[in-house]
Amino acid sequence: MKILLEHAGAHAEHAPGPTEREIEIAPAGDGFAVTLEGTETTVVGAVGLATRALIGGRPVEASVRREGDLVVVELRGRRYEYRVRDARAPRIARRRQAETARGEIHAPMPGLVVEVLAAVGDFVEAGLPVVVVEAMKMQNALPAPLAGRVTAVAVAAGTPVESGALLLTVTPEEE
Repeated sequence: MKILLEHAGAHAEHAPGPTEREIEIAPAGDGFAVTLEGTETTVVGAVGLATRALIGGRPVEASVRREGDLVVVELRGRRYEYRVRDARAPRIARRRQAETARGEIHAPMPGLVVEVLAAVGDFVEAGLPVVVVEAMKMQNALPAPLAGRVTAVAVAAGTPVESGALLLTVTPEEE
């Protein structure tokens, strides 16, 4: 899969070269082959609330999470913000906006629900993880689209899901 990664904020000024880079990611053995500007690196590890990986044979520990349309990486005390761009971005963004407005979280791709971090009736904050889905050997912590009460949980840990499947619904609380 080829994607465009654009520096979107914190510490972007420290990044050498262009602010937009093409990255190719492909499954390889126990991990992924990541090619950035013609240089291929092997990445093996688990991505989730805490990411531990071997990148080019060196151990790396970081926090990787989604905040709206950003991918936020915290590494060695620094915060890096990226925006993923691909040809389908406008269509996907419109669909996600509609889902967010409805307070829905949908599976971004086929996978397995690893953990449900909220139950019906729980108050959740926007942007904090509420469901963890494993897809392509990576765990994706999916955040609440808005602050409010969880009104429906459509899955449980161990549930296989298809792309687009409804996972959880949050309803904003009336002030």
